[in-house]
Amino acid sequence: MLKSIISGLFLFMVCIGYGQDSIPKYTERYSLRFGIDMSKPIRSVVEDHYKGLELTADYRLTQTLYLAGEIGMENKRVVSESLDFQTSGEYLKIGVDINLFKNWKGMENQLLAGFRLGKSRHKHQLHGYAVRQLNHFWKEELYKPLSTPLHYNNLSAYWFEILVGVKAELLTNLYMGVSVRMNYLINDKEVDNFDNLYVPGFHRVSDVSPWGAGLNYTMMYQFPLYRK
Repeated sequence: MLKSIISGLFLFMVCIGYGQDSIPKYTERYSLRFGIDMSKPIRSVVEDHYKGLELTADYRLTQTLYLAGEIGMENKRVVSESLDFQTSGEYLKIGVDINLFKNWKGMENQLLAGFRLGKSRHKHQLHGYAVRQLNHFWKEELYKPLSTPLHYNNLSAYWFEILVGVKAELLTNLYMGVSVRMNYLINDKEVDNFDNLYVPGFHRVSDVSPWGAGLNYTMMYQFPLYRK
């Protein structure tokens, strides 16, 4: 009797162990994604005096942490009543994204928050400016076009970005993303008698505040690397 009970318990434990081993362990994909910020080509078509391109990438480090970055170029001319200048250059942004959304199994959508450190290398061309006549009765501004533009080369800027956004899988491995960014200008290299009024990757620069803002609309394709 005792021998039968022991044999039965042993057989029961073996069956349980076999059943646990036969249950497949769920693993998640770890991938590398590349894409483009669609807002730059759209602006290049609809906005006068603007050309831009930005490539994006991210790599999954943990369940919620992603290494992310952008590299791009911009060429923008600003024409106003008091100033006519053109800025062109390249920029690089590196940082991380944190996924705050808990997906169902098999889903890889993101509600993300993150930051970037940005650097630009750019140049200005001054095509014309207004001269204020302070001693004139009406204090008029006389516009002075330049036959030969003034060139200001080897300029740079550094900034910090805080961002929130979403990324959703539209088709297999194809993602659409939108992010809103707040930018803080840390430092910029200027030249005598001409301020940095536009920085590629940061956008407009103001004397009133070091803060700026931006919006990204990305399409990215995912290349799965491994599962764990």
